[in-house]
Amino acid sequence: MTEFPFVDEDDDGVLVSVLLRRERTWFGAWALTSRQEIHPGQFDLTGKLLSWLATKASDCHRGFDGSVDLGWTRFYQSRQAEPLVVRDGVVIWPS
Repeated sequence: MTEFPFVDEDDDGVLVSVLLRRERTWFGAWALTSRQEIHPGQFDLTGKLLSWLATKASDCHRGFDGSVDLGWTRFYQSRQAEPLVVRDGVVIWPS
């Protein structure tokens, strides 16, 4: 099993994640909201977590090509959010 840290304290701002079970859905979905700054050196570890999460997605969340839309991501310098997609077990990071 892969280990992921629970807390990453930093002086650059508030880093937070909230994982909620959405009880009112018929398929028992979960919702994850995060505000996290990811250092480029941690993209591999983050990619492993996101790829694992994508394996838990139901078929109704899969695209025709097998990709899974996990949500949205926005790089610090950008004003526009980009789709956060996992395809074939690999995160497709926005450029």
